[in-house]
Amino acid sequence: MKKLTIYLLLLIIVAVAFYARLYKIDNPIADWHAWRQADTAAVSRSFLKEGFNPFIPKYDDMSGVAQDPVPNPGRYRFVEFPIYNSIVYFVYLITGDTHERIPRLVSVFFSIGSLIFIYLIGKKYWGEVAGILSAALFATLPYAVFYSRVVLPEPSLVFYCLGMFYAVGLWIENNTKNRLLTAVIFTALAFLTKPFAIFYLMPHIYSFRIKEGRWWPIPKCYLYYILLSFTPFILWRLWILQHPEGIPASNWLLNGNGIRFRPAFFKWIVGERFGREILGVGGVILLALGGLLKPKQGEGWTLHLLLLSSLLYLVVFATGNVQHDYYQYLIAPVLILFTVRGFMLLFTTIPQFIPRYITIPVALFLLVLTIYLPWNEVKGLYQINNGIIVEAGHRADDILPKNAKVVAPYNGDTSFLYYVNRPGWAFLAYPIEDLVKNYGITHYVSVNFDDQTNKIIKKYKVVEKTEKYVIIDVTKLSL
Repeated sequence: MKKLTIYLLLLIIVAVAFYARLYKIDNPIADWHAWRQADTAAVSRSFLKEGFNPFIPKYDDMSGVAQDPVPNPGRYRFVEFPIYNSIVYFVYLITGDTHERIPRLVSVFFSIGSLIFIYLIGKKYWGEVAGILSAALFATLPYAVFYSRVVLPEPSLVFYCLGMFYAVGLWIENNTKNRLLTAVIFTALAFLTKPFAIFYLMPHIYSFRIKEGRWWPIPKCYLYYILLSFTPFILWRLWILQHPEGIPASNWLLNGNGIRFRPAFFKWIVGERFGREILGVGGVILLALGGLLKPKQGEGWTLHLLLLSSLLYLVVFATGNVQHDYYQYLIAPVLILFTVRGFMLLFTTIPQFIPRYITIPVALFLLVLTIYLPWNEVKGLYQINNGIIVEAGHRADDILPKNAKVVAPYNGDTSFLYYVNRPGWAFLAYPIEDLVKNYGITHYVSVNFDDQTNKIIKKYKVVEKTEKYVIIDVTKLSL
């Protein structure tokens, strides 16, 4: 292909990707995985309200989420280093707006960067056509589209991981200072976001072995890379230990419910995630073809090892991947690359055994199914689960004092608390009297008129009550 044609195709793909990701971009943070999105958005908003300090990220929740749950009155949020949250904060400052579309658009632009890296990786290892098709599938695959515009660190993580994979590969091939610096920057950013990035780095152990022809001794340049790339991550992990109450429990992600390798594990990962939500039946067939057929001469095994390490990620974090479908977004680019490889093999290699007039229509049919069937699953993720929490939250935000602390019970889901826009608790962990006395809770906001809420209504002063919600001042008894 001529360069001008390639650039034009890429420009069209980027435009399509951007347009697709604008679908319901103004959605409130009350759609799928709203609780995790609300926690992420709350960190950026806390920077705006309380001052920018990325070393002390805070959110709205005062309840305990640590390994040994204890209350978290300081509202510390020590998970990923808040790179994504900081970018959103600066965009808030520039635009003067904190609408939900802002963090969603930040995620969209990260995903466009990921699209470019997918093209570059496909081109580098399998050729120009593979790169173009992989970018196009990432642009339009419903699962990738949805998770490219969520308020989560995942879109930035995928961008950093793809950048790391591409940059480290180039650096190993041609050891220059500029390429070392690029590899270090992407690696440090990826690991500061989430250590899951290790699964994108593992295949380059093979690349190192091929380039150097030995395992030991390790050249100094590789030691410099390791030292410069991982020191920020180690320092961050040591830093956050001073506030264990702000570190969410994570051991359960590995195999907390004992599901690894059980029939239910394969049902959820292969059947539900791959077969329904991410790739559909058609995509799974293409993925299997692309992954199982060995590389052609000159292609090398690097991408196949990346696929293997991606599958290892599913196994290592078995419970996390079964319980949360956004965990698979990390490896979505790898699945897409191999789906495209399977598609291309039906045009080239396999026709040696089966006539081309059969394989080409089959390939096109499977590709159409890869887009169409997952859309029927993914479109429900855009739906607002309970719009009343947005309405009630905005009303509470309007009338409550700025220094109020609230209980906004919503089964532990902090998205309701996010819209109330006050620190507090997302469930009534202790008697309301204890929360008032020990943690300074001033108000109770509920969209559920259950026995718990009705008791509080009878005892304390009702500020406002409608058929949908109630706002109660728990510092004053009812008359």
